Amino acid sequence: MIDWDTLRIVLSVHRMGGLTGASRDLQVSQPTVSRHLARAESDLNCKLFDRRQGRLIATEAGLIVIREAERVEQQLRRMQDSVRLLDNEMSGPLTISVPQQLLPYCVTDEMRDFRELYPDIAFTVVVSDQMADVTIGTVDIVFRVEENPKPSLWGRRIAELGLSYYAHQSVIDAYSQPGQPLTAAKGVPLIMHDGVTSSSLDETRDLFPHGIPVANSNSLEATATMIGRGMGVGRLPHMVAHSLPELLAVAHPPAKTRRSLWILTHKDMRSILRIERFINFVDERMKSKAGLFCLPDDSEILGEPQDDSEQP
Repeated sequence: MIDWDTLRIVLSVHRMGGLTGASRDLQVSQPTVSRHLARAESDLNCKLFDRRQGRLIATEAGLIVIREAERVEQQLRRMQDSVRLLDNEMSGPLTISVPQQLLPYCVTDEMRDFRELYPDIAFTVVVSDQMADVTIGTVDIVFRVEENPKPSLWGRRIAELGLSYYAHQSVIDAYSQPGQPLTAAKGVPLIMHDGVTSSSLDETRDLFPHGIPVANSNSLEATATMIGRGMGVGRLPHMVAHSLPELLAVAHPPAKTRRSLWILTHKDMRSILRIERFINFVDERMKSKAGLFCLPDDSEILGEPQDDSEQP
């Protein structure tokens, strides 16, 4: 059976008109060209070229082989173009895994704006607090809250996630006392979050020792909704509370809990242009949103006395 290397040489001999031209065209030695051509004629048991006036001219049998070789060449070119578009150009699918706490509060803007630049990108979004694994081939990019990503991953540390306790103004009005932080209030309703990667149960009980748990959810969106509707006080990431302007910060966690947010892919997938470009795009965009993720260290908390020692 004739392989593609031999067909490629037959095509080049036809196009260049001889062995010397085919040798230059394919950057192989002339004996190599002669050997492949002789093998093709032997395998097909027919003559492919006649010599006329110093040129090699295809015979009738040779023209049949050349037409079929051109079809193979076109198919290979289409395959290469498809793979190039898929892996190296700015088109094709991107599957990303995003923790629940990031959607719908952020990331969606970045996806929208990235598609405006590259409209041939198609996103598949997996929303889960489970740690998605890019090494198994089902996810291209992960947004992950952790401190020490595996050495097999590549990406960017895009934000530091801060958390505080928030409440609706109606809860503050009902339970706060003048000059007293809400953490000391008796009977203040507490909204607990008990998700896969983050739980506020023990910390909330310790911080609000006189409070009463009234709801518990493993969904951050549900927790935020309940706090936003005035059901009670609860811990939220600042980026979530930022989307709910009716909420006010009433307490910081004792350790001012912060976590690093990364956007990551496997090192072997970094060479895929659309993956690398999306990671860099998100990194740049998040730098302009730093205030979305963390409150300033000197943010005022309702009911807590302020340090006026430096005031005149």
